[in-house]
Amino acid sequence: MTKIDLTPAFLIHRRMYQGSSLLLDFFTRHYGKIRLVARGVRSNKTALQMFQCLNISYRGRSDLKNLTDWESNDQPRRLLGNDLVLAMYTNELLSRLLPEAEKHQKIFDGYWSFLRIINEQSETEKEYSLRLFENLLLKELGYGLEFNKDSQGKPIDSELEYQFKEDIGFVPSVDGNIPGEVLIVVQNGGDNDLLNVDHLSILKKLNRKRLRSILGEKPLKSRELFFAN
Repeated sequence: MTKIDLTPAFLIHRRMYQGSSLLLDFFTRHYGKIRLVARGVRSNKTALQMFQCLNISYRGRSDLKNLTDWESNDQPRRLLGNDLVLAMYTNELLSRLLPEAEKHQKIFDGYWSFLRIINEQSETEKEYSLRLFENLLLKELGYGLEFNKDSQGKPIDSELEYQFKEDIGFVPSVDGNIPGEVLIVVQNGGDNDLLNVDHLSILKKLNRKRLRSILGEKPLKSRELFFAN
């Protein structure tokens, strides 16, 4: 009998289940991504808010356990417009990429930090924060990149241009579209002020290519709202 009490978690996906119940996917800090049944709560589903850290309790003997209690472990957060779409996008990445029941505390903390700041950032700052979260997610899942080295192990040169080739890395090229200075900023966790709109677009295309290789051909629904271009 599994019995977990008040563990930090975010609701990342939900769907209807057997009439009055909901089937819920949570990303927990200590137990990874788990799926639970919330019985008889469909009419009160607004009480289980996404993008808000909760403390949840659950019980069960089978693989599909029951949510028994929850409480807020976070400040109230209302996301609207592009902020909402960005948060939906991160939820979809987590739902699609996280393995079941595998602890990823750094991703959990990075996700919570991202949600905390997007209301307070400019549009360019949000873009950069999202790229950094994608990098963290990819790294923790085993798909990280060394942004300070090229494919031959040489230090990235801020004066050169690079191409990104999957399974190889960054290759110096006269036809490259990734400035070395951008890679150095990302590697050092530099301030967004060091990057312009074109640089952020380059990083967006780079991460889209990296994510596509592990997401497969099924499109992300959230991109239909915001990431179509």
